[in-house]
Amino acid sequence: MITNHFKNYSKMALIIIAVLVIRLLVAVAPGLSTWLKQAWLQLKQKIKITRHAELFDTNFIEVKAFYLREFKQVPCICFIGNLDVTKAFNYIQDGNCGKVTAVYQRNWYNWQEKRLEFSKTVFKLGNKSMIKLGDDYAEILFDQSDYLFANRLIEKFKDYAAPAKEQDYEINIITMNSNGLDLKQLTIKPTVLDIDLYYNDDFKAVDKTIKERLAKGNDKGIILLHGLPGTGKTTYLRHLIGSMKKKVLFVSPGVAGNLMNPEFIDLLIDNPNAVLVIEDAENIIMDRKYNSSSSVSNLLNISDGLLSDCLNVQIICTFNSALNLIDNALLRKGRLIAKYEFGKLAVNKARKLNDHLGLSQHIDKAMTLAEITNPGETHYKAAEMQSIGFRRDTIAN
Repeated sequence: MITNHFKNYSKMALIIIAVLVIRLLVAVAPGLSTWLKQAWLQLKQKIKITRHAELFDTNFIEVKAFYLREFKQVPCICFIGNLDVTKAFNYIQDGNCGKVTAVYQRNWYNWQEKRLEFSKTVFKLGNKSMIKLGDDYAEILFDQSDYLFANRLIEKFKDYAAPAKEQDYEINIITMNSNGLDLKQLTIKPTVLDIDLYYNDDFKAVDKTIKERLAKGNDKGIILLHGLPGTGKTTYLRHLIGSMKKKVLFVSPGVAGNLMNPEFIDLLIDNPNAVLVIEDAENIIMDRKYNSSSSVSNLLNISDGLLSDCLNVQIICTFNSALNLIDNALLRKGRLIAKYEFGKLAVNKARKLNDHLGLSQHIDKAMTLAEITNPGETHYKAAEMQSIGFRRDTIAN
């Protein structure tokens, strides 16, 4: 107690001494008064700028700080994800949540759709409330005495669940920014395939199994598609995405290493019953004997661990390497939906596809889809690699 009083008196004494010193300096050097006033104004301006800077995150308004500034109190917050924000926007704009006193938006131009779209919207309402709409969520900020308002709004927004897919040939790219993981919706090239025509006869049964399992709700498991470059893996993937009703999340190999991060789990929780697509997945699914990365373990947890019972996520991995380099745990029955190695089309199949496409090239050997559909293009063969232990020496052709 005595120590605290002593500290307080010490602070007061220092303040008094500082004031006396400043007055003494001003009396000795009158010009110092003007300099001190200018320094004080600059300091106030810096404090003001800092306060304003806190209102913004990387992309737009930091809505909690904005609420605090506008209403001089800390808000209560309700959140709902997986939301059709266009329907929610229209509901709020029509005055169903009370009087809208101001609207703040961050817009971006969608080159694919050739239109301006909003990615963030903040509504300021007359009842000391704010509503922030993101890409697929709503955040309701309100006074502590107004939980009834927030609950009513959440109940209404439950009717506006986002559709699994808005367009047939739609994928959602998982990206990383300063705020964590985000989804960017893109449209891919429509691809309608005659499986009998474009692939070898043994693929028809595999295609049937894959489509049946992907059409099943609340399912899980892994699909492994591999083979030589140009054999039609990506073409089939486009076709498959167009035939699915589920939401497709595209995961780059770089992001796939974060499968068990809390941000990634949150993303999957907000997008249940989705399909993850990982292209060029060699480094993610390589046998743990050759790769010390935890990516395989993460993939197993998502596809068949305890988390999989809650997330219901199916995973499609495409890669070029041989299946014997893949971790055996991924091939376990009950975990693996299907696997298939894409190869060159047999001569009779290649000729049939060539005739169907109206091409006149002579075919006397097995060929890849890329070779058949691009007959006029020069084929560049990469240098062969000879492996000796852990060394690889390039042999020039």
